[in-house]
Amino acid sequence: MTRRNRVQNVRSGGGRPRVGLLVIVMACLSAVGCARLAPTSESRLQAEVAGELERADPRPLAEASLQLPPKGRNSGQDAPVPSRTDRAARRPGTAGASRAETAGTPQEPEPSLDQLAEKTSLVTVLGLAAQNPEAEAALHRWRAATQKRPQAMTLPDPRVEATSFYVRDRDRYMLSVTQDIPYPGKLILAGRIADREAEIARLRYQAAIRDALSAAKEAYFELYYIDRAQAVTREIRDLYDRYAALAVGGNAVGRTNLPETFRAESQRAQLGYDLVLLEEMRRAESARLRAVLGLPATVAIGVTEDVADPVEIADPFDRLRELATLYNQDLAAAGVDVERAQAQRDLARRAPIPDLMIGTNYTRMVDGMEKDHTAGVTVGLTIPLWFGKYRAQNREAVEMLAAAQAEEDAQRLKVDADLASTYFSLSNSSRLVRLYHNTLLPQARQALQSAEELYRQGNASMAAVLETTATVHNFELARLRATADFYQNMARLERVLGTAFQLKPRTPAPDANAAPPAKEGQP
Repeated sequence: MTRRNRVQNVRSGGGRPRVGLLVIVMACLSAVGCARLAPTSESRLQAEVAGELERADPRPLAEASLQLPPKGRNSGQDAPVPSRTDRAARRPGTAGASRAETAGTPQEPEPSLDQLAEKTSLVTVLGLAAQNPEAEAALHRWRAATQKRPQAMTLPDPRVEATSFYVRDRDRYMLSVTQDIPYPGKLILAGRIADREAEIARLRYQAAIRDALSAAKEAYFELYYIDRAQAVTREIRDLYDRYAALAVGGNAVGRTNLPETFRAESQRAQLGYDLVLLEEMRRAESARLRAVLGLPATVAIGVTEDVADPVEIADPFDRLRELATLYNQDLAAAGVDVERAQAQRDLARRAPIPDLMIGTNYTRMVDGMEKDHTAGVTVGLTIPLWFGKYRAQNREAVEMLAAAQAEEDAQRLKVDADLASTYFSLSNSSRLVRLYHNTLLPQARQALQSAEELYRQGNASMAAVLETTATVHNFELARLRATADFYQNMARLERVLGTAFQLKPRTPAPDANAAPPAKEGQP
């Protein structure tokens, strides 16, 4: 076939060049479509993420408990990503309760700074703590991590090349389009790695909220102790004022006990110093609480509310260990990181496999008044020539997998150790509260009342009254300290567990000597 006939075939649409071009274009489109057919397509993923950004904020807010629902490790993009404008606090009930689940119950108003200045409640504090800057930063990191999958699952950009050259009085122009297609499975593994990174970011976001709520509780109950310690100290100081007046005059006319008067006044002066110290401590703790809540220094922190008396822990240690294994975000993130490292190792093993390059080109030749057009197909493969690079990449992935597995083991041991330490501190503070509340304080107050009666009768000295008063003061402060420590340890326990922990009073053991309950219809 002459050159003119070939040109006519191309211009008229006949011949093999046009058929080969059509076949190669279809092959390119098919390859692009196959590469995009991952477990979640890019268009579907974009729709899911767009919908997730409009869903409700899963931030856990509760009166005295962390509400962090559990999440599986293989969730990937299934977790809803909250938007910045939706920060409504969810009322608690059980872990994972949402506003939809509590639609029939009255909702608390949004936390405001005016409420903090009037009276600081734990609900208001937790509502503000979930929106602090650290939690906000973790939220944005999670939202950024959800954008890695579309990048990882997309083919490389096609290349377009244009060439112009002159050969033997002929002008030639060539246009080519090529597309690199990775080996099947590489894009899927890259998307799996992106999913694991997004899941780790989600868990770290939950951990940031958990830590913020726990830190807010610790600061709140420290302020609770300081407020009650100030009130108790003022009451004891008023008692010393009365005792000092009694020591000067007393019931016996003309009798003045100067040493006892000096002792009462010195104790009163010491309590004045304690009040100054407590006020400075409150100022420091208020600054700490404002930092946790992300509030400026001009915001006032009012008096804290009363709390219920602590109860004895009824849950055994093994039950708490199960909860920590199921809900702890740090442990879950370590497990997801192992899965990410496994996918990275699998991808490193596939790195030496050649990738496909496919494309087409169009050439135009001008010879005087005549023109010639040709089309071609290009198929190529990458050559993994530098094997040392791929071996190093595989060894790196294997070492990173071993490091991730070791970190998971270390995190599990750390959770167990933190849980054991926190459980002991919580149980000990609970015992101390019951000891002071049920035994020591009633006895000390009764002893103080008896000492005052004996002093009025002249059968006891003022020194005995002052000593008994100091004992009552110390026991009352110790009870308040144990109460604050109990709730602070509860906050630390919830941080280790990664979820809410509801206190339940221990059920008393049945009395063996008690009569069995009467049946219905019997007296």
